[in-house]
Amino acid sequence: MSKIGILVASANNNLKLGQRLQELAKEVGVESEVINLVDLNLPLYSTVEEEKNGLPEAAKELAGKILTLRTFIVVAPEYNGVMPPVLNNAMAWTSRTTKDWRDAFNEKIVGLATHSGGGGQKGLQAMRIQFQHLGANILAREILTSYDKPLNEDAAKNMIQQLDKLSRV
Repeated sequence: MSKIGILVASANNNLKLGQRLQELAKEVGVESEVINLVDLNLPLYSTVEEEKNGLPEAAKELAGKILTLRTFIVVAPEYNGVMPPVLNNAMAWTSRTTKDWRDAFNEKIVGLATHSGGGGQKGLQAMRIQFQHLGANILAREILTSYDKPLNEDAAKNMIQQLDKLSRV
């Protein structure tokens, strides 16, 4: 059985969304793992930080986990019209930790999701640009929830099943 990684860049509503996606995955018989990037407490990436302190163990562990997975759902809030700093920072460390900067996501399949207090579309667009640049294949359909728009669980299950199916190809 394949496993879907659920990368979460939040400690609040997006973490709840990621946990709900994990529950829905279980309901449809798909194994998943929530990886909360906030919990990793990675230092802010810079070349100075890397030269001074090397690669953090948490970044090495994250990259190792990502390398073993073929499919992901990235769940992150929109911050100032883009993705949250914790997501960008984790991807910066991951790209420095692998042999080639694209190794972690090249040819992987990624679904995008957000719970947004605002629009959410700009955050999803920023994630799409970043993960495409890292070599991932992004699903056309996205999950966008808000305080006024609850999760469409059928659509979420469909995304999970699609990722599961694609992970076996």
